[in-house]
Amino acid sequence: MVYRLKTTPTGGGENPVHGEHDNLRETTHHMGVQPSTGRGDDKKEIVKRLLSNDSTESSKTQRGGVSIISIVGKGGIGKTTLAKMVFKETEEYFGKRRWWVCVSERPNRKDLLRKILKEVRKKYKEDVDSSLSELCTQLRNKLSKKKILLVLDDVWETKWWEEEVEGTLMTGVMGSNILITSRNKNVSDELHASYMHELREFNFQQSWDLFLNVALREGQTEQDLVMHNIKEVGVSIVKKCGGLPLVIKTVGSMMLTKQMSREDWKSVDDSKIWEWKRPAASSSTSEIGGDILPGLILSYDDLPYYLKSCFVYCCIYPKDYEIERERLIMQWVAHGLIEEKKHIDVEATANQYIQDLIRRCLIEENNHRFHGSQLKLHDILHDLASYIGGEEYSHASISQRTRHMSLLAIDDVEEAMHNATATTHKLRTLLIKSLPSEHLTNFKWLRVLSLRGCEMDELPNCIQCLALVKYLDLSKSKVRRLPSSIGRLCNL
Repeated sequence: MVYRLKTTPTGGGENPVHGEHDNLRETTHHMGVQPSTGRGDDKKEIVKRLLSNDSTESSKTQRGGVSIISIVGKGGIGKTTLAKMVFKETEEYFGKRRWWVCVSERPNRKDLLRKILKEVRKKYKEDVDSSLSELCTQLRNKLSKKKILLVLDDVWETKWWEEEVEGTLMTGVMGSNILITSRNKNVSDELHASYMHELREFNFQQSWDLFLNVALREGQTEQDLVMHNIKEVGVSIVKKCGGLPLVIKTVGSMMLTKQMSREDWKSVDDSKIWEWKRPAASSSTSEIGGDILPGLILSYDDLPYYLKSCFVYCCIYPKDYEIERERLIMQWVAHGLIEEKKHIDVEATANQYIQDLIRRCLIEENNHRFHGSQLKLHDILHDLASYIGGEEYSHASISQRTRHMSLLAIDDVEEAMHNATATTHKLRTLLIKSLPSEHLTNFKWLRVLSLRGCEMDELPNCIQCLALVKYLDLSKSKVRRLPSSIGRLCNL
C-alpha cells in the first residue's frame, strides 16, 4: 500500500539508463568535492590568520578568545569552495573540533542553535521544547573547553546574532575561530570580523585552468584542443563566463558532453543566449540577474528534456536544504518525471538522472556517515531553477499558477494556509510540517504530500479525499496510527 523503492547502486549499474556519460571519465569535481584551481593563495592567507596565536590582535574580544574571519564576494564566485578548502586544511590543528553549519536566509535563532548543537554533539537529540537560554547553555558548555573552528556558511543578515547568540558563540578559549561566508560586506562589519577576505573574479589564466579541469576527458590536454582546431573557440567561451567559477564549471561540464569538433564547440560559442541580459534581481536573496545568467541558462538549455523537469523540481525545497536522494527519487516518480522502461528498474533510471546532473555541476552531492546521500542546489542554481519554474513553484506565497508549494521554511504555517485556501485545490505537491485537518479536503489533485516531522498523532479520516496521492511522507512525525480510510488511497 505504501510506496517504497528498493535500494540499488547509485552509479546506475553497468548500463546507464537514459544516461549521457557512458564513455566519460569518472568525475569527482562536482559541487561537493570541488577542485582548488585558482584559490591557493586565498587559502594560505586565511589559514595563516586562523592559526595565528597572536593574542594581541584586535580580533580577540573581551568576552572570550574567539576570532571572526569573513569571506565575502558575489554569488558563484567560490566562497563556499574556499571555505571547504580551509576547513580541510585545518583538520590537523583543530581535529574533531571543527564544525560546519549552513546559516542561509533569515534563520530562526532556536533552529540555528539546534543545527549547531547537532554538529557539535553528534548524539544530540533534538528537543523542540528547549528554550533559547537552555540551548545557549548547552552550547557554551561545549564551546568553552578547547580551541574550535566553527564555519557559518552563507550568512545573509545578522539579526539572529544579537544578545544571547553572540554571547554564546563568542565563548571559547584563545585561538578559537568563527569563519563566515557572505555575499554582503555589511555582515562582516556587523559581526566585527577582524579580517574580511574579499574574493575577486578569476583572471583569464585562472578561468582557463578551471575550464580545462572540467571540460577535458581523462588523458586529454590543451594540446588536444589545438589539434582539433578549437582552442580559440574554447578561449572565447571562457571569456564569456565573466571569471565566475560557478559559471565556468557548469559551462565546462557541458562542454565535456560535446564531441571535440569545431562544429559542436562553435554552436556553443555562437549561441544567442550569451547576449541575454536580465536586470539585476530586485530581491536581495537572488543574484540570477546580470552577467551570470547567460552561461547558466545555456547549461540548462543543453540538458536532455528528461533532466530539465527534474532539475527545476529541486527548487521546491528551500535554499541550502539537504534533500535525501531516495526521497527526491520517489517524488520524481510520483510526478511521472522518470521514464518507465521495460525490464529496467525506475530507481536505476532516476539515479542515472542524478549522476548526470552532478556531472554537469547542477546538483551537489554530500555523503553523510549517518544520513547517506544528500543532494543540494547551489544558491545561484536554486535561483536559476526558480526563475525557470516561475509561479508554478512557491515558498509561502501562492498564485493561480502555483502547482508545487513548500512551507518547510515558514514559521506561521496556519496563516500561509489561510491565505492560500482559494488556490490550494490546484496543487500537485505540498511539503509541510503541520497541516490542520480542515485543509486536507482542498487538495484533491495532490500527488505528493510530505508531512515529515509533523506533530499530529494520527491522520484524520478525511485523508481519503486525496485519492490521487502517490507519495505520502510521514517520517520523523508523531503519527502512530493510520485511519482505515487510508486504504482508499489506491495510488500510494
